[in-house]
Amino acid sequence: MKNEIVLVTGSGGFNGRVVLEMLKEKGYKVRATDLEVGERTASRDYYDSLGVEFIPSDLTKPETLPAVLKGVKCIMHTASLFDYSATLEANNVINVDGGRNLLDAAIAAGVDKIILWGTIGVYGVQEVFPVTEKNPPNPGNAYEISKYEQEKLFLDYAAQGKIKVAVMRPAPVYGPRNRYGFINIVKLATAAPAIPVPEKLEVRLPSIHVKDVARAGIFLFEAPDEKTNGEVFTLIDDSNIRVSDFLYLIAGLLGRPTMPIKISLDRNILISIGHLAAKISAAGAIHLTHKRPILEDATVGYLQYDYIFSNQKLKDIGFKFAYPDVRVGLIEMTDWIKEENYEPLKLF
Repeated sequence: MKNEIVLVTGSGGFNGRVVLEMLKEKGYKVRATDLEVGERTASRDYYDSLGVEFIPSDLTKPETLPAVLKGVKCIMHTASLFDYSATLEANNVINVDGGRNLLDAAIAAGVDKIILWGTIGVYGVQEVFPVTEKNPPNPGNAYEISKYEQEKLFLDYAAQGKIKVAVMRPAPVYGPRNRYGFINIVKLATAAPAIPVPEKLEVRLPSIHVKDVARAGIFLFEAPDEKTNGEVFTLIDDSNIRVSDFLYLIAGLLGRPTMPIKISLDRNILISIGHLAAKISAAGAIHLTHKRPILEDATVGYLQYDYIFSNQKLKDIGFKFAYPDVRVGLIEMTDWIKEENYEPLKLF
């Protein structure tokens, strides 16, 4: 199996780099693909340093895919538009239409299996807990809707017997080299001189270490097809950490003072304030920084979730988490932040 090529799409991204490096360490023959130039692409020097073949491609341009897929056994499909400020149409062009282009090209090239990086966000608002793969998806924002449509597309191809597919739904992914998503929570928390901690806010922060996401992807590739093909797996650690505990943890690891808020805060009022702050952040991004806003409106809605998710389905087929507790895993991330001279926490 290790003599056959494993392709990593989105190989310059946060998840892509980690699974690429892990596959290489495990002795797989690996090929990388991504846009030649983009916000989260890697340099040719990076691929050369790993001894990995890099062939650029664009999911929206089907003609670029056959060369990338020649001789490939399995695809680790991490590539997507991950941008909470993007429209549904923009998301679908890459995640759904681009996904269809990849599927068709992969089938034509004789690819055996695809591991799809999805998102736990597709569950949306739920009423039955703990949330498992049996809960009906209820995506809310454009990114979540697009990723759910992508999931359905890939699983439909698998159901038709065209190609084997396993779908992963990772919780917010953290770890060294994180530049968007989870890191924004840390940025916002540390923006003030003291970290505000709403001690009575009952909201949990789901999480998964990036190395466990990569390990799970490889595990699902290596696992018997009868256990993985056409299946969906929720990827989340065992932490179930409350936001207040998370903020105290970040403060301790980064040596920041805290400002405890001991009064009860109405969640709906907080969400309303969050949406207003997101509009201000978006306006500042448009007129001042010309970058993606630090606080995005689509992410404010996560304040309404206070869920416990189950990862038992993945455990039942033999997967073991290397980072079951975010309290331990965050040490690596905060050490990296310090090594980078706190540059990842800069707001602008």
